[in-house]
Amino acid sequence: MKTMYRIAALAAASLALAPAAHAQSYDMALSHLTSKFKAADKNGDGKLSLQEAKDGGMTRVVANFKTIDTDKDGYVTFAQLKAQLDARYK
Repeated sequence: MKTMYRIAALAAASLALAPAAHAQSYDMALSHLTSKFKAADKNGDGKLSLQEAKDGGMTRVVANFKTIDTDKDGYVTFAQLKAQLDARYK
């Protein structure tokens, strides 16, 4: 019986900590995205061409470039990338 209570307590603690862990992983992902974006944006115009994303090693952005480029102007902005990240962490 004590084992069942311990298991229940561990499960409750895990559930209580899950939102914090989720927020921490989102913050880490956002920080990583921010630094990768800044490094890849070689001309500093605040947007990435497909070539800049390739040269910057942003393989996920390259693979999903057409989807991320929602306004179909040939560039992705940080706001567009952040929207994708936000959708993934909902």
